[in-house]
Amino acid sequence: MPAIEFGNHIMLPGDPVEDFHATRRRYVLDQIAAKPSLGTGTPTAVAATASAGNATTAAPFNHVHNYSFYATAPAALGTAAVGTATLPARGDHVHAMPTASQVGAASSTDLTNHANSTILHLPAVAASDNNKVLTAGAAGAAPTWQAAQTGVTLGTAVGTAVAATAANGTSGSAAKTDHVHNYGFDTTAPAAVAATAAVGTASMPARRDHVHNYSFYATAPAALGTAAVGTASLPARGDHVHPMPSLSQLVSSIYRGTVTGNGTLTSLPVTHTLNSQELDVKVWTNTTPPKRIYMDYTPTGANTFTLDFAVAPSATASYNVLAIKWGA
Repeated sequence: MPAIEFGNHIMLPGDPVEDFHATRRRYVLDQIAAKPSLGTGTPTAVAATASAGNATTAAPFNHVHNYSFYATAPAALGTAAVGTATLPARGDHVHAMPTASQVGAASSTDLTNHANSTILHLPAVAASDNNKVLTAGAAGAAPTWQAAQTGVTLGTAVGTAVAATAANGTSGSAAKTDHVHNYGFDTTAPAAVAATAAVGTASMPARRDHVHNYSFYATAPAALGTAAVGTASLPARGDHVHPMPSLSQLVSSIYRGTVTGNGTLTSLPVTHTLNSQELDVKVWTNTTPPKRIYMDYTPTGANTFTLDFAVAPSATASYNVLAIKWGA
């Protein structure tokens, strides 16, 4: 008997010469007999349910299973659904074409006409539909023939004056594009000029040549005194008259004094009590007889000013000064 050699380089002699050789050979032969042989049948198709199988032979490593396809005709078009079938559909399967009623057509003719780009399917036209227009109906409803609108006529009346309150109007006629509305002017005489400005509440415009009259200040003019801008909000009449100041008022508006030079200053200071810078200042030499000197003065405060000489007066030069305040 020939020798048996295995992959692990165990070699059994063809004819055992020792007892343990025979025992080992029997063990190996039993193991070989227990291994399955390769099957020769065609593999079954892929099924919906997996199974371990019960064959006693092994499949070659390059075996191939075929599909077991879904055998029922494809369902009609409808609501989209994933489906529950466990078998695949064939790649060239075909679903049935929907009927005209299924796609919302009244008849198969509707479907045919809409499929033809050269035909517009319209409702039937009867003799009574002459000069009518196709009007859309409610959502999902077919259009119908309706009488065409005849438009509006142009009005011939003069446009109304602009009013204080806007209104939509009730006229059934249209206005011409070049129509003109006139103003509705306020017919009340303009109010007198007042102390306080106001926007007004009138709803009509005033004419551009309207005139407001003055509302004059009605109190008698104040006596002369310290100059003041005043607080009255009304104008005085052009021919108003202020009262003449009294003699005592005039005396209280006069300053008399004397200044002496020092040989250095060209501007000699003068202090008075007239509380005003609006003064008429006159200067004389303090000599006999006195001589009038015409010179400039510069106010430096409400009760002070300076006499401005071209050359500084000497320490012995003395001058008489008269200052008269304007107003009482």
